[in-house]
Amino acid sequence: MKELSQKGKKAVKISLIVIAIMLVLCILGIAVYSIVAFAPLRLNIDLTKEKQTISGFGASSAWIYQDLGKAEHEEQADEALEMLYGDSGLELSIFRYNIGGGSADASLDDVWPYNNPGFDKLRRAESFFVAENYSEPSDFLDESNYDFERDAAVRGMFEKALALGNIEKVVFFSNSPHYLMTHSGVCTGSEEYQNNLKEEFYEEYSWYLLIITNHLYETYLKDLPSVPEVWISPVNEPQWKWGGEGSSQEGCHYDPEVLAAFYDVFYEQLQKFNAEKGTSFKLDAFESGNYLYYLDYDIRDYLDEMSKYDYFAELDEISVHAYGANDSKYDRKRFARFMEKNYPELMVASSEFCEMEWGEFNTIESGMFLAKVILRDLTMIDAVEWSWWLSVAKGGYNDGLVYWNEESGDVYVLKRYYTFAQMSKFLNSGDKRVEAKLSDTAGWAGVDAVVFVKPDGSIVAIFINDGKEKSLKLNGLDAFVGSTAQVTYTTQAENLAEDSFTFEGGITLRENSVTTLVLQ
Repeated sequence: MKELSQKGKKAVKISLIVIAIMLVLCILGIAVYSIVAFAPLRLNIDLTKEKQTISGFGASSAWIYQDLGKAEHEEQADEALEMLYGDSGLELSIFRYNIGGGSADASLDDVWPYNNPGFDKLRRAESFFVAENYSEPSDFLDESNYDFERDAAVRGMFEKALALGNIEKVVFFSNSPHYLMTHSGVCTGSEEYQNNLKEEFYEEYSWYLLIITNHLYETYLKDLPSVPEVWISPVNEPQWKWGGEGSSQEGCHYDPEVLAAFYDVFYEQLQKFNAEKGTSFKLDAFESGNYLYYLDYDIRDYLDEMSKYDYFAELDEISVHAYGANDSKYDRKRFARFMEKNYPELMVASSEFCEMEWGEFNTIESGMFLAKVILRDLTMIDAVEWSWWLSVAKGGYNDGLVYWNEESGDVYVLKRYYTFAQMSKFLNSGDKRVEAKLSDTAGWAGVDAVVFVKPDGSIVAIFINDGKEKSLKLNGLDAFVGSTAQVTYTTQAENLAEDSFTFEGGITLRENSVTTLVLQ
């Protein structure tokens, strides 16, 4: 018993020592946190270290334009477009035009999944191809089998958006091939993860997209004072299941080797088309659903298969979505390391994202969340452009930049619209990101920052402050000391509020805010 007692005392002594060590570490941690989080922060800027050149911001035309673009909604449509693409709005420079796969055809009304109760008819997209003219695959190559008077509501919205004068790039994207080209006979797989595009239609699907794109280019783009770049995106989020129970929109799954083989055919046809027509359309590949790693197929598998073909060396960039990654620094760092190691020549475009939750979050927290997603894509994966998912939504879900209540006729926005504007209204194609490192490397202070230099030498710096008001010293901008700083900020109480001050090498960041600083 005496021996056991001595052992017990020894155990207690060891436990007390461990607790003491833990307390000391805790106190040291709190002390370090206090110093880093609350001491004056520094952003060390090196204007000589250039990163990527930005090409713009955008959003897509999917779904709601089919309704909003009707003649009876003209006033609301004009208001929404000005808010998105106009000088008084977000000044978006990228328009993503959805080329439908024909799921809206009346012949499919009584066909699964479109006959499911509650299926949203606006998630069915019209096609320019006239299905009644079809008898064999080669019919897709004949332009006379297309009716370009269709999709009038979306085309009208497209034309009006272009007329606002800020669009510099158009991406014609497709979620699914035309249903006559699919195994399931509809624009979604009959089962999960079905490779729905028939192999014998690879060339026909390519020309289907090229014919439609070229007609829209000839009609709306070719004669503009400044002709936008034209990109074609045949595939959207190929790794998702896009089939089976719960199918609710157009979508097509591709296994990595299947996608790589299809792109080989598409790129060959694209090159032929450009040579014949004198166009310079580009391939947008491959709209990965995200850049996370999985046990099953993920972005690494698709890039590996694509890299086995000659066309891969001709790609300037790949497009990715941030779903699942959200505002994660870890996932971005891992993806950036992977790209730097394996595909350093490829640029990255962030082409789709939304906050996938029910409700409408009109809070600065939601606004800062979006700002973090954008800013971290810009600074951590060197994104050259950034686009939101639905430019217009009908409400009830966090997927819109602008919301339209059809019953009341109201067109309105949430806080994220303004935090998005803190970037889209101040950054333009040609602006170069430069190195900017925070002294708070652990991120405890809750500040994110990005700095761009414009072609005229002026500076645009954007800050997210998640927390109490803070002072931030900006090192490396000595040449601007004494000049007038223009500041625009969004908080819970204010939207795109403006201020100015004489720049003395620092800035005060308001509590829970997104701030844009411009130095001429």
